[in-house]
Amino acid sequence: MTEPHATSRASAAHFDTVASTWEEDPGRTALARAVANAILQTVPLSGTERAMEFGCGTGLVTGLLAPSVGHLLAMDNSAGMLDVLRRKLRELGIRNVEPMEADLAQRMPAGPFDFVFSSMTLHHIEDVAGLLARVHDALAPGGRVAFADLAKEDGSFHGPDVPGVMHHGFEPAELTRWLEAAGFEDVRVRIAHRMNRPRAGGSTREYPVLLVTARRPTAP
Repeated sequence: MTEPHATSRASAAHFDTVASTWEEDPGRTALARAVANAILQTVPLSGTERAMEFGCGTGLVTGLLAPSVGHLLAMDNSAGMLDVLRRKLRELGIRNVEPMEADLAQRMPAGPFDFVFSSMTLHHIEDVAGLLARVHDALAPGGRVAFADLAKEDGSFHGPDVPGVMHHGFEPAELTRWLEAAGFEDVRVRIAHRMNRPRAGGSTREYPVLLVTARRPTAP
């Protein structure tokens, strides 16, 4: 079995190499807009929240949600992705985002946070249930989470050459079970977007992207 830390390093190295061209794919930008819109429609944000995003990448979702929170800690384990994000933040004049290079599977920043979210990152986490428990503990009472990721698929979305893919999407029931076991309540799952990927012969295949939201109880 590959050691988790080695897998994480290989994944970070892969994303370092593709960071400069990451946003050239219109499918990725469309996904980011759909996920951000779904979050804004589902999660009540006041504009004062202390938020954390893990797996922020180049900030496709980051930049869309930053205006709706007070402070946003944007984490990723790819230095190359974060370099692109920092440049974008300077160019756009966004001042409430703090990039941080870290691997959430190994390090949880000090909370408490009011809102934690990610997009297309959970499938890179080996122990999702354990991570969700640690996120729960880092939230303030009443804090909320929103995670977007693939619905269960057969492995064809990434193919065999992308390192660090630990899950081929998720079933809504397993996400719900993990969140409830971690102590969350008000768990809801919806389809946020449908991605279409080309297949051999000129056809396309649809991959639904789920958005799961939940809340830490306000009282123990």
